[in-house]
Amino acid sequence: MADEPRIARPGRRRPLRLYEVVMGGCVVLISVISLFVALSANRTQERMLAASVWPSLISGTSNITLEGDPQISIDLLNRGTGPARVRWAQLLHDGVPVGDIDALLSRCCAAEGGAAARDRLQFLSSGIQHRVVGADEWIALLRVPQPQPVHPLWNALDRERRRMELRVCYCSVLDDCWVLDSTEDEPEPVRQCPRAPDVLWNG
Repeated sequence: MADEPRIARPGRRRPLRLYEVVMGGCVVLISVISLFVALSANRTQERMLAASVWPSLISGTSNITLEGDPQISIDLLNRGTGPARVRWAQLLHDGVPVGDIDALLSRCCAAEGGAAARDRLQFLSSGIQHRVVGADEWIALLRVPQPQPVHPLWNALDRERRRMELRVCYCSVLDDCWVLDSTEDEPEPVRQCPRAPDVLWNG
């Protein structure tokens, strides 16, 4: 009589040994640590790249040159490590934007003749719209040497420069953006530059 075929019975699952559990856990832990290190290294590289092209605009005003000569100045300086791509710039007097020297003199110094008396002074001005300001570059937005004899318009402009405010929105080459306000200590980081105001400083 022929032998009947044997039916294979499923074998019992071999229980995991302790060292296999430990080894598996170590592999998972090492994988997690490697992933964390890779992400941290990537973030560090991104920060280093951002720092290497970081622009930092500052503004200032004075009534004397480095040589000691009387001169009204409004300046913009990039103290960062990378270029600043200016999106727009605005000069305000008592919160009201002015677009050029005539508008500024009409607002600040009407009692001393304003724009009508501008020929009594010598002006040097510079526009800044859509300009790239390199690292350590110094932009003279407005320079007014003191005339001889001194004209009341120069004295009025010297007095009123303390009531002027410069606002500039600029970005790095990586499209990180800031808004500079000369009345604040630090530029404010923004996701992107707000829409340009209607009245911009064009010198």
